Amino acid sequence: MKLLIALALALPMFAHAYGDQLVNRSENPYVPQEGKVTAKQICVDEKNEVFRVFVPKHTKEYCKSIRWDRSDSHYPKRVCVGRTTKEIPAQTVSVSPFYQTIVCTKYDHTDSTRRRCVKSEVRTAQYPTSYLQYTYEAADWRKERPLRVQEKHIESCK
Repeated sequence: MKLLIALALALPMFAHAYGDQLVNRSENPYVPQEGKVTAKQICVDEKNEVFRVFVPKHTKEYCKSIRWDRSDSHYPKRVCVGRTTKEIPAQTVSVSPFYQTIVCTKYDHTDSTRRRCVKSEVRTAQYPTSYLQYTYEAADWRKERPLRVQEKHIESCK
């Protein structure tokens, strides 16, 4: 009986022994969200100012036309007519680090609850070359308590 109690108390100690989970967070949408980031997955080509991103083999669905089903009174559903799938092979794609964003430059403050955008303009922004890597225990399934937080940079292409 004492052996069973000792084993039951020792089991949580071995829960983290299976390995750590890596979670990556970045404003850059091309950085993988989980796992170790390698130069084969994403790298920065500083000479041409592009990201080289590896896209794995996947299937993509296409529709000949789209019809709206309004039989449910609350939420109309989008129905794909003439669905076809196409296999897209694995490839490395060059992606620009620059993107366009709409920024409000002038606000109307007459409404007391919220401000309203009166004038906006399109600005060019750049995706960051760094990301935060969080390391969690395998037992931390909610990912609440990181063991380690590191700021890492995307490697340059060779």
